[in-house]
Amino acid sequence: MRNYTNLDENELLEAIASDDLLAFNEFYTRYVDGLFQFVNQRIGDIAESEDIVQEIFVAIWTDRNKIKHIESISSYLFKTALNKSLNTFRRDKIREEYIQSFAIYLSKHHSYQEDLNPEEDQEQAINQALMKLPSKMRLIFELRYFKGLSNQEIADKLEISIHTVSTQMKRALKTIRKHIHILVFITILNNL
Repeated sequence: MRNYTNLDENELLEAIASDDLLAFNEFYTRYVDGLFQFVNQRIGDIAESEDIVQEIFVAIWTDRNKIKHIESISSYLFKTALNKSLNTFRRDKIREEYIQSFAIYLSKHHSYQEDLNPEEDQEQAINQALMKLPSKMRLIFELRYFKGLSNQEIADKLEISIHTVSTQMKRALKTIRKHIHILVFITILNNL
């Protein structure tokens, strides 16, 4: 059996290009921690950082026939990580600006009272949307939104990873957003 730990970058890339999964595993092991730290230092979100790093490795495996032509794979990886981090930062900033501008637009051009009785209808809309969530996702959302627990506190309480909590919250918000009025959703975001 081949010892992949002794292979240099070029030999490893050639093995990966030849569909060698064990070589890819060694490649992953060499770079995953450094890439994760690099990305997380830039965006400060563990779950998002893990997603970016995973995307990079998936792209490497998917395009493995092309990687043997890369002169410095470490430079390539970190440049890709930097670009994806910047894209994430820009996307999040644009999303935040959009939500803020949309909330301002709605407050100027749309009467909140026309659509909702702020107390009763808002609670009813949230409860109906929550019922559409899977039970574990609903529990995580309720602990965060209604009990005010942090992602870490929820992870500790439910004995799951903080990444799972973060992912479940993102999915819960995405599902809820589909089922409730935009002003109620903005209220939820402001209370998280």
